[in-house]
Amino acid sequence: MKATLLENASMGTSNRKIKLALLMNMIAPNRLPLFSLLADQFDLLVLHGGKEENRDSWSGLEEALPKARVVRPWGWQIRYSKRANGGVFDEKFMHIMPGVLWHLLRFRPDAIISIEMGFRSVMALTYAAVFRKPVWIWWGGTLHSERNIGPLRKALRKILTLWVNHWVTYGQTSTEYLLSLGVKRDRILQSQNGIDEERFTANAEPAWTIEPRPVVLHVGQFIERKGIASLLEAAAALQKQDCEFSLLFVGSGRDKLAVERRAEALGLKNVHFQPAQPPDKMPSVYRSADLVVFPTLEDVWGLVANEAVLSGVPVLCSKYAGCAPELFTSENIFSPEDLNEFSQKLRYAISGRLSKPDPNRIKTMRQIAAEVVQELNRICASRG
Repeated sequence: MKATLLENASMGTSNRKIKLALLMNMIAPNRLPLFSLLADQFDLLVLHGGKEENRDSWSGLEEALPKARVVRPWGWQIRYSKRANGGVFDEKFMHIMPGVLWHLLRFRPDAIISIEMGFRSVMALTYAAVFRKPVWIWWGGTLHSERNIGPLRKALRKILTLWVNHWVTYGQTSTEYLLSLGVKRDRILQSQNGIDEERFTANAEPAWTIEPRPVVLHVGQFIERKGIASLLEAAAALQKQDCEFSLLFVGSGRDKLAVERRAEALGLKNVHFQPAQPPDKMPSVYRSADLVVFPTLEDVWGLVANEAVLSGVPVLCSKYAGCAPELFTSENIFSPEDLNEFSQKLRYAISGRLSKPDPNRIKTMRQIAAEVVQELNRICASRG
């Protein structure tokens, strides 16, 4: 049935495959199944800016798309810090890739998808304007994640909303942001951000055996944006009330040592730290836990939630994750900035009363691919 969905999406096209250029900062492991499905349907060129320094567990991703042409155009990665409250809130990378235009001129795509709203998309739109080709912007930002952008970025995005006719969003919260900019709803294909669901639904042995149970797991970078400080505070408050559980942190990042010191200063017991794991090991990581807590202060989606849900592990999710209203009920959602609410919800979850979320709320990669394929075929066919 799933295969038929994707096959039907590509019916009605000519024998020549549509030439599709896909532009992005970097190739992420979670998107490989999606890109492979697109490569089955289109003559696909992937233009990317290369792996970022803080993704040390990602490797060999360019070779994982044998049916596509994968190219890193000439350009630069500029590392910068997003600051808040006098400290580093997040570390980001700006990808400036002038070489994209050269590769578009050589490839002569019939359609372009650009995953951002910036310099790369401006080049894609310039090419498309000259050669009269459609462009989609694949967007993930939310009203919360974009609340503090500067005036220059606001101005650029306003220009883009007037220029771009086709959008794909990660989900409901991303669509809400575009609507706030004045984008018409009929120009938006609302999809989701997704992962390789087959990897996480398959059987896997736990990576570690940890006592005492339950094991509360946090997966992600050790940076302020991930809300780890709030999790430590809430966990410490519960342990002082004789609530017994273990904490497992899996990840890497600039603030890891600071988190370890903070855990020690709070007197937390049964705390375990493990380095970031490669993608193929992550199913075993989730099966080492009884509960996943995602206390992010800002995430446009939050693939940790997808992974946990598909692994069959209950999730306590921050309201600042873009996926929250789409994947969870109010029982599973909390504010990481409200220590009292966080502690109460964490106690409830640790007691085993939190229901497992519904995996049917998550779109499969085949469903996402079928939606995109159908949209591209429809627009390209209407242009002759």
